[in-house]
Amino acid sequence: MQVFCAGYRLRQTRSGNGPGASRSRVNFRRHRPMLKEGSVAMANRDSERDQVERRVQQWRALKPTLFRNSEELVCHRTWGQFAMYQRALATPEFEAFIRDPDSFFYQGRMLKRGDSTTVMAITLDGVTYVVKRYNLRNFWYGIRRLFRPTRAWRCWASAHMLQTFGVATPAPVLMLERRWGPLRRQGYYVTALVEGPDVLQFVGDEPINGAHWQQTLERFRALLQTMQRYRFIHGDMKATNFIATRDALVALDLDAVRELRDRRTFNRLLQRDIRRWLANWQHRPDLMPVLQAMVDAVVANTDQAAAGEAPGADT
Repeated sequence: MQVFCAGYRLRQTRSGNGPGASRSRVNFRRHRPMLKEGSVAMANRDSERDQVERRVQQWRALKPTLFRNSEELVCHRTWGQFAMYQRALATPEFEAFIRDPDSFFYQGRMLKRGDSTTVMAITLDGVTYVVKRYNLRNFWYGIRRLFRPTRAWRCWASAHMLQTFGVATPAPVLMLERRWGPLRRQGYYVTALVEGPDVLQFVGDEPINGAHWQQTLERFRALLQTMQRYRFIHGDMKATNFIATRDALVALDLDAVRELRDRRTFNRLLQRDIRRWLANWQHRPDLMPVLQAMVDAVVANTDQAAAGEAPGADT
């Protein structure tokens, strides 16, 4: 309305029916900054939508290639195995690992031992990798998993998706499933090694206005915004599942990452991710007001983000 009135006054002056010309020019200039800021904001929104659309299209093109031979990937399939790995790494030692991973497994450094997963750091061709083996906890668990993609399969796909969407995660190197024909058994997922403290260690007992906390808040805010733009959830937002490096917040444990097309389902599961993230600091009640305020500010933009849906997303 203000823009229209400013223009109306200027036309009146030229016809001799309005206020003085100098007053009209002052009014017009008063609104010019508002017009310029609005134009910049619209251009930024358009640029962001273009970037989202480009990345979504890139992911759609990449997704079908992740489990077959391509220029960058090797697909190795036998009666007893299915493997996908980076073609650039196809050395004799690496291929020996693929044939018999357990012969290399316990030569490495133990990072985590659990009932469902064992994580080791191993060295192949002078390069250190992280190997996560998904164990079959018992007979009936193994039976249930026979017809479903292994968690290694899901991590391989999720890591490529996160990289396409601009989220830092250890580079996926190998996905290996032990099989009996079409039936799936044990899974192995190999990534590049990323050194650094997890977020819980990174912030420690620092006050919320400390440099480490401010960096962490900014990075988590950016992560939540990216999750909203591309509509995916992490599924296990423990602070120990994120490494704080100098350049980025690196997401680990991608077993439960999901891309969601339904907005209501996404909003519900995003809230669950947020609750889990906030629970990391329930022992620090002094932090909760700031953390909650940051989360609320991001979530408040959900409806606005939904107005510019990720391309191809269902509602």
